[in-house]
Amino acid sequence: MMATRRSTSDGQSVSLANISRTRRAQLVAEFEGELGIDHKARAQAAYEAKRWQVIKTIIVWTVALIFFAIACQKLWLMGQLVDKPFSDIDLFRDWF
Repeated sequence: MMATRRSTSDGQSVSLANISRTRRAQLVAEFEGELGIDHKARAQAAYEAKRWQVIKTIIVWTVALIFFAIACQKLWLMGQLVDKPFSDIDLFRDWF
């Protein structure tokens, strides 16, 4: 049975549209249920995928910030050595 559009007030038309959407959602859920699609499992899988993406993003940004901090510290050390010419001859002292 198809829904027909009646001339009603705005409040009633919104209510009819919501009923139509609800019925459509019920029909889709029944059809997917017959196909064996589990909505809770699908929602859980989507949540886990998003959670894993957030974890990977945090890991990548943490590693990037660590490298940035190391580079800044090395540049600061190089700037300190500028005042003393040829002070970088003993490379092992700076590395350890």
